[in-house]
Amino acid sequence: MYIIFPCILLILVICALTMTWRKKCVMKKLCHMSVKEKLCRLNELVRPFGFEYLLSQDIFTSLHDAWQRDFGYCRLYDNSASLAGMVFDCEPVYFDYKGCTWLIELWKGQYGINTGAEIGIYKADSLISRGQRSTTLFHTVPDEDLPFYEITLHDMNTPLYRVAQRHWWLTGFRMGYYREPEQLTLKAEITFPSYEMLNAFVRGLTECGYSYSDLEICRQHISFEFGTPHTRQPRCRQRIRAAFAQWKNRIFLRLYCHVTNDFCFTMDKLLYLCEYMPFAFRHMMHIRHKKKRRRKRHVC
Repeated sequence: MYIIFPCILLILVICALTMTWRKKCVMKKLCHMSVKEKLCRLNELVRPFGFEYLLSQDIFTSLHDAWQRDFGYCRLYDNSASLAGMVFDCEPVYFDYKGCTWLIELWKGQYGINTGAEIGIYKADSLISRGQRSTTLFHTVPDEDLPFYEITLHDMNTPLYRVAQRHWWLTGFRMGYYREPEQLTLKAEITFPSYEMLNAFVRGLTECGYSYSDLEICRQHISFEFGTPHTRQPRCRQRIRAAFAQWKNRIFLRLYCHVTNDFCFTMDKLLYLCEYMPFAFRHMMHIRHKKKRRRKRHVC
């Protein structure tokens, strides 16, 4: 009894000293790396997760060839999102075009310890009815049918970031930031490949509840704001689960800030976590994942 307690105490002291020494080594290593070296290293680490880090915006954004492209979209992703700590507003806009039912969906909200927004385009194998939308698997579309997106996420009246790209799934995630979905407004600007596709999308927006006064249209370009959703939200049917997810997100955010409080920039914080606490880094990078179930893809 008298021997066990000193042994345990000795082990704890040795562990504490080892962790302190390791922490100093990691910090020293980071201090000797240039910004370019850090950026290259971080992007090497996050690329397998389907993202890249944009230093100029201090955000993570999805790669054009991200692995998530293989899995498409179905309503289950949104309905089960809070189980993975994602609490957001979503706005699915369905429209018929080229003999298929298409979907452009917008999201904004909290993704773990990240505040962010997304916009993606998908299509079904054929024309589907309203009743089939919740059970249909939508596939990502070929490059020639992709629109050009420009999205700006606002926290109240303050812009957080702006990204623009021709993409199937354009995203932006600010790490170490917390906001409720209703505090965010997403301004979306979309340039379509054809007038026909634009007109079909406008019809889908009006079916959702948008009025023409909400839209700015010029040739093949349209812009509008996604603030208060016009469609029914999955999180409104899961209020307790969503509240619990946000509670966990706030706790993880506090832990993240506490552990990385020696650093000011996201790039340094994550590289530090990768070297010092690899398991925490992997958890941080599960920004937005969909079910990893391979499905056969069809093209209309």
